[in-house]
This record gives sequence, C-alpha cells and structure tokens, in this order.
Amino acid sequence: MTRAVLPRRGTRGLLAATAALVVLAGCAGGSDDTDGSGGADGGSADTPDGGEGSGGAEGLLPAAEGTTQYPLTVQSRSEAVLEERPERIAVIGFSTNLDVLEVIGVTPVYTQTEEQEWEWRDQEWFDAIETIDTATRRDPVNVEGIAAADPDLIVALNFPTEDADYERLSSVAPVLEVEEELSGDQADWRELQRQVGEALDLSAASETAITDAEEAVAAVAADHPEYAGRTITIATEYTTGVEYYTVTGGTAETFVTDLGFDPNPLAADFVDDPKVADENVNLLDADVLVLSYMDAPTREAREADELFRSVPVVADGRYVAVVSDEEGAGGNATWVMRRGASALSLPWAAEVIADTWLDGVEFD
Repeated sequence: MTRAVLPRRGTRGLLAATAALVVLAGCAGGSDDTDGSGGADGGSADTPDGGEGSGGAEGLLPAAEGTTQYPLTVQSRSEAVLEERPERIAVIGFSTNLDVLEVIGVTPVYTQTEEQEWEWRDQEWFDAIETIDTATRRDPVNVEGIAAADPDLIVALNFPTEDADYERLSSVAPVLEVEEELSGDQADWRELQRQVGEALDLSAASETAITDAEEAVAAVAADHPEYAGRTITIATEYTTGVEYYTVTGGTAETFVTDLGFDPNPLAADFVDDPKVADENVNLLDADVLVLSYMDAPTREAREADELFRSVPVVADGRYVAVVSDEEGAGGNATWVMRRGASALSLPWAAEVIADTWLDGVEFD
C-alpha cells in the first residue's frame, strides 16, 4: 500500500505501514484437484451419514442441530421446498456464498473458480470441494456441470441470475436466493448467514458465527478509541470515476460505525447514486479519507487534480491512498464493504483498516 503525501505548507507525512493480514480459518479438509473434474469428498470414509445428532453425509456437513423442520420452504424466485436436510450443496456467485458455508464448517460439492485467493479464505477447505469449475462467476452458469455434481441445494444468495438460468437451475435442485428488496450492495450479511443456517439446520452455528464476527470488529474498535466521534469516507476510483462506498445506511457505513466512527452527513448525497462527479470531489471530505485505486497511474492522475488537492481532508494530510494491485495494500477490504461482507471477511477487513490503512493517521 502507498500513502498519499501531497506537497503543501506544513503537510504532516502519513506513516508507512504494513499489516499482517489475518486469515480466518474455517474447517479444513483434504486436498484435491481443482480443474473441475471432481475428486475427493472432503471428509473421511468412515464419517456417518447426515441426520439429526450425526455428522453430515460424507463429512460435508456438521451434525444437524434438530431445530429446522422439514419440509422447509426457502426463499427463491418461485416456491422451493427442501423435503429433507440438504447434504450436497452447490454454490454460485459472489465470495459470500462460500463464506457462509465455510464459517459453519460446511463443504460444498460444487463451486466456481474464484477470481483470486481471498485473504480470509481457508485454501485447504476450498481445495477439498469435489468440483471446482474452471468458470468464474463472470462466465455463463454451467448448469450441466452443477447437475453432474448431484446437489440437493444450490446457494445463489445475492447473485443475479437470468430467469432462463434460474429455471434450468431450479430443475436441478432448489435454489436459495434473497428477497429482491434485500439484494444488491447493501444486503445484510447477517441475514444471508441466517438463511443458510436455517436451510441446513445449523442456525445456532450461524448465530455463533455472526456473534464472533461482531465481537471481532468490536475488539478492533475498542483498541482504537481515537475513531470515536470522527468521520471517515471510503471510496474507490474506477475507470468510470469515483464511487462513494460509505453511503448512508449502507453496508460500508454500518461497518465503519461498528468500528467507532460517526456517520458522515455528506454520505446522504450518494444514497441514490454513488458516483462522485469530478466537480463534487469536495463531498469526499471527512476526518479521514481512504481512496482506493485500481493502479498507480490512476492514483497519480487523481492526485494531480487541483480541486482534489484542495479538499480539506487531502490538504490536511489525512488522506490515504490504497493501490489495489500493490502487495500488502489490503485492497480487497473495499470489496468486503459491499457485496463481500460476511462473518469471515469483516473481521479481516477491520484489521486491515486499523493496522494498514489508518496506521499513522493523525486525527488531531
């Protein structure tokens, strides 16, 4: 990560820092090939079949808790009923759909290749998945590949699929989705976790995961009382311009307030549209500004802009530049603040904000 120190009279240099990225481990299994051809089941051969009071089939699930009553109607585009506890789970979509399983010790039988190795992911757990498709979430949904994995539930929470794909998927197995009004960048990560917990008869485990994540974030806040009463703006510059992340009422704002920050009144201007016009960069102002860039040239172009340099938080040296493609920058924490928020990723992101991004920032 590089910090921005722009020339000005009396500028305070922001201290350079590196953080130890905290990897949250889930339940690890054996390793297997990852070319989509399938292989090991991620559990031992003598693991008992799934059912109340026993371990999951082939070691894929922990013991059922006995609180979910089947048949169970789950949230889906059309009525989807689980006649009994699912044992073979297929996953498509964003990283959160794997997170909600990993954090409660469930190993799916099918997933897509992730675009990168997320820092909070237990790679051994991931490698134990029977079928890791060569396709990513950006490719067409491989319905045939999913069907070949013989799932009895498809987890596609907060992931938009075409109606035609949904119809084909639902002919393979029930599809677990979220209500349309709860989807998008501001979906509640806790509710996603609870939906999976209920479907798999692991509600207590899901509540524990949620509580553990909340307590981990609270611990970071307790270690940094200097955040209390301060405001923070977090944004990212894409090829299409700057987008405001800590929007009023959104996932990112909730996260930073959990860390102790106060809501930024300027964030209300971006509820309907997160884009920050070049002439409105003054609305990025706060007690501290974290602006993420895709690469160094994009950062350099922004910092050459006189209007940006005049924003008080920038002029006063409380601006942090995060260049995502630089090693150790913690750039994936910005993803966590939108669709990537989960009980696995949020504690990691809290450590990144405190130990990497804001280390050395002088608020007074």
